[in-house]
Amino acid sequence: MASENPTEITVDALDKSSPALANPAVARCCKAWKRAYRAKYDENGFAWSAPSEAAEAFRAAMPSLTSRENCRDFIACVAQGMLLGAIAEKNAGKLLYAAQIALSSVASEERSQKNINRAKKTLDFEPKHREKP
Repeated sequence: MASENPTEITVDALDKSSPALANPAVARCCKAWKRAYRAKYDENGFAWSAPSEAAEAFRAAMPSLTSRENCRDFIACVAQGMLLGAIAEKNAGKLLYAAQIALSSVASEERSQKNINRAKKTLDFEPKHREKP
């Protein structure tokens, strides 16, 4: 039976090798999705609630927006989540916007830290006095 969501894939399709799974964060989210999907399917013998349970597990496994690398991983997870049907397209824009804000905040913090370090170096600098011959 074809999926109602044209971007949703099946649990079996996730088994196939995917370049996206080379990213550990994406792989972690996909494994959480797959584990929850299969558990719900095995529990009920049918999969009507499995996609929503799996989507919740996928979103719960997404990285926090606390560093530049995490923001990049979060964005990759949102993209993969859209393909799986774990993240609705109408919510993806909001999540990507949150990542954009977090990324700009991280960049601002990094610039501030560089300025602080630069100022410390300037204050710690002691010029060598030349002795007069």
